[in-house]
Amino acid sequence: MSDFAAEFSKVTDMISGAAKGIFNKVDHMLFNALIGCLKSNDYEAAKVAIEQMVKENKPVSIPPLYFVSREHPVLRIREEAARGLKAFKQDKRIEELTAGKEIKEAVRALVEEFGNYRE
Repeated sequence: MSDFAAEFSKVTDMISGAAKGIFNKVDHMLFNALIGCLKSNDYEAAKVAIEQMVKENKPVSIPPLYFVSREHPVLRIREEAARGLKAFKQDKRIEELTAGKEIKEAVRALVEEFGNYRE
């Protein structure tokens, strides 16, 4: 029976590793889909994407939400992104990282601090 337990443990480790890889890919695809919605001028689509990013509470969402809160052509979407950004409770750190910087530099600083899915 101990051989079975040892082999079963190896199998579950392999499956677990594969599942993590699959979930990471799914997370990445979902994140890209949410980014696509943030690019939209459709307020409802952007709002749903922002709400999902906030719900997932992953710091990787901070840089795109910051960019949208500053640069999106639709005011309501900028305001929604700013509200979503506050949910991360990183206002002070975001201000420290972005103060006095052009938008590209600010986003780069946020990516360095909070990460991205290309890593």
